Amino acid sequence: MNDVLIHKKDIALFYKNLKEEFTVYGVKQKEKGFYVFDETDEFSDPLEEYKPTLLPPKKFLFPQQETLLRFDTQPHPDIKPVVESEKQVIFGVRPCDIHGIRLLDKIFTADHEDINYTQKRAMTIIVGIDCLEPCYEHAHCASVGYLDVEDGYDIMMTDIGNTFYTSTKTLKGEEIVRKYAKFLEAKSEDKDKLLRMKSERQDRFENKIKSDVSNLPLFFKNADNDPVWDELNDRCLGCGRCNIVCPTCYCFDVYDCMELNLASGERCREWDACTLKDFAVVLTGENFRPSRGQRLRHRFNRKFNYLMTKYNASFCVGCGRCTRSCPVNIDLVETVNAVIKNNRIHEKQ
Repeated sequence: MNDVLIHKKDIALFYKNLKEEFTVYGVKQKEKGFYVFDETDEFSDPLEEYKPTLLPPKKFLFPQQETLLRFDTQPHPDIKPVVESEKQVIFGVRPCDIHGIRLLDKIFTADHEDINYTQKRAMTIIVGIDCLEPCYEHAHCASVGYLDVEDGYDIMMTDIGNTFYTSTKTLKGEEIVRKYAKFLEAKSEDKDKLLRMKSERQDRFENKIKSDVSNLPLFFKNADNDPVWDELNDRCLGCGRCNIVCPTCYCFDVYDCMELNLASGERCREWDACTLKDFAVVLTGENFRPSRGQRLRHRFNRKFNYLMTKYNASFCVGCGRCTRSCPVNIDLVETVNAVIKNNRIHEKQ
């Protein structure tokens, strides 16, 4: 399918038509300046003043809490796996969050397939909206290489004035646009305008990590004893907010909930956070990361060293949610730049 134009006045109709077949989750304002992805009756995406939602859209693929199986112990032992999914559209996903979903796709299919994730993913349509301006002061997506997005979505829309320049990446996306959207074929001058606007946006993203992202594993590998961790140890509350709002954090706890009759129950999982005090406690009671500074060091290494080395991709997508949500104003970019400054000797030439 060739690229098309959808007039802004027709976006609400597109959104409404999608609801004939899918559960549609869009962006809505929860209170002034704060937005959430939620099911809405009508299109209400605040396109002109968008800031990242409080929680990333990963919650529709990897819920905060979900049941993995149900079991009976009496009269005969029985186990029934639970895989819940629905045909859903997540409408208005920004490039940073699309990259977050792409990285979770790797995690949940790498060593073995997590069917609870992959079935939801297969039933999900991602409608992306590109960014031509920084969404707010904490955004650093360009600095980690995630301003541009080439895949991970079904439909991508870019605001070029009175219309959204719309391209499709998958057959599902193409079918949906044909079936539910009112559109015009894009012309060569429309494509030229799109490319010009995208080429001009890079310099607008001024919140930057002061090194090429490919250098970061080496910096963090040599930063175990960096003084920044002691400084953050005194500031961090260990609340876990930075984990909870992150598009790529995927740690979870698993527990069983028994019914009062003790004859049946459910096995559930819920999000966990490596910055919480008990996360690294083992059966003997030993805590391998007892201090808040050690736990933050581990979190930063997960984003810029361990997983980055394994998958050759930064596991920070630059959305800035962790910085915005921190009650003591720990800034991710400032922390990374402090590590870079203190370990500059290790930078590749």
